Amino acid sequence: MRKILISLATAGFVATGAFAGDVAKQVDELAHKYGCSGCHSVDKVVAGPPYRVIAKEYKGKPNAKETLVKSILSGSMMKWQAKAKKYGIKIKMAYMPAQHGVNKEKAEKIVDLILKLETK
Repeated sequence: MRKILISLATAGFVATGAFAGDVAKQVDELAHKYGCSGCHSVDKVVAGPPYRVIAKEYKGKPNAKETLVKSILSGSMMKWQAKAKKYGIKIKMAYMPAQHGVNKEKAEKIVDLILKLETK
């Protein structure tokens, strides 16, 4: 019985780690598919904030999903300039243009994945 419990605990640990990696991979794949990777990546500043930093800023906040979906669909201006210092990053762009190739359903999927990313 003890062996089974240890095996199940180990399997749970491995599954959790694999899931976390899968989320980052899914975010990266969607970023490439919809052209977001020109400005964002999972862990590094390209021109805009990394997705993990976005997740850290918005996780647990009311209306986080709606706010981020709106940014994707409508764009935003100077949203990260003040926040960048808080996370020790330097943002290279002052605005994010509206992503016309992404509909609301796709934007929601992207945001759901971003908000599932592990944050450090």
